[in-house]
Amino acid sequence: MKGRRFLSIPVFSVFLVLGFVYYVTVFIFLEDWLGLQTSAGSLNAMIFTFLAFLSLFSFFSCVLTDPGGVPSSYVPDVEDSGVADQELKKTDHHCMWINNCVGNRNYKAFIVLVFYATMSSFYSSVVIICCAIEKDWNFVEVFLSRSFYVSQ
Repeated sequence: MKGRRFLSIPVFSVFLVLGFVYYVTVFIFLEDWLGLQTSAGSLNAMIFTFLAFLSLFSFFSCVLTDPGGVPSSYVPDVEDSGVADQELKKTDHHCMWINNCVGNRNYKAFIVLVFYATMSSFYSSVVIICCAIEKDWNFVEVFLSRSFYVSQ
């Protein structure tokens, strides 16, 4: 039953985006900026790989962890989840990206996922910006020449 939560387009798209960002950060920008054979490049690749692994692990935790139902005798502070057809204690929301409700039992995993995803995104952005600054890229010229190329 829990494995069926992975069979949704938003969950699959999270895997695709995470894989794409990992590939672009490590094998394109880090390789171009520092080189993966250098100690600085290897260290940065290991740090980003660790952050990406933690993001992926916490994503699995969010998808697979039950949000926490309540016994039928328990009445106070209960909300009906319209998506999951169950009553949940301290329901925050149903997140389509994890295909699960965020409730009492998986709230910590959800917050950890948001934290690690933010850290990974920030680290990737720093790597991309540092590579762009060192290579002295002219983004305006490159963007305009590739976006508005007109053949004569």
